[in-house]
Formats: sequence, C-alpha cells, structure tokens
Amino acid sequence: MAHKGTSTFIVQRATAALLIPLGIWFLISVVSHLGADYEVARAWLANPVNGILLSVFIIIGALHMRIGLAEIIVDYIHSKLGGVLLLLNWLVAVGIIASTLFAVFNISFAG
Repeated sequence: MAHKGTSTFIVQRATAALLIPLGIWFLISVVSHLGADYEVARAWLANPVNGILLSVFIIIGALHMRIGLAEIIVDYIHSKLGGVLLLLNWLVAVGIIASTLFAVFNISFAG
C-alpha cells in the first residue's frame, strides 16, 4: 500500500493523456454528423472502429472520473460518509462502463 498514491497519480495522468486524442476524435466525429438523422448516427456507431473507439473513450473517461472523485472524497470527507461516497463512486463508474458496453454491443451486433 505504500505506493498506492504514486500508482494512482500515474494512472490519472495516463488516462488524461489517452483522453486527449480520443476527445479530439469524438469532437470531430460529432461535428461531422451535426444535423444527421437517427439512422446515419446509428450506422456510424455500428461501424466496429467507431463503436470500439467510443467505448474506449467512455470507459477511460469513467475511470478517470472515478480516480479524480475518489481523491476529492479522500481529501475532503473525513467521516463515515467518505466510505459510502467512495463505494457509490465506484458503483457509478462500473455502471457507466457496463451500460456503455451493453449499448454499443446492442447497436453493433443486435441491429
């Protein structure tokens, strides 16, 4: 446990670095599809490359969020509420990841 702070710091910076190119890709993709109808957007997401990149973007974002919020909770909440908030933070991140994978799988493979 002695190196947990250092590994958390490294993972936080790594996820931030990964979010930069993924965020640029996401913004370009969204801007290029402004005004498109539902079927065009669905077809775009059904493309395996776009589905995988969007999933990775959201998953890495959820992990980055979890780490950042956990640091805030640990630094500023010094009661039993802190443990509850840490658990809730973890559950929300897992929920975001699970729902993202479920949605992209359904759009890409279930038609």
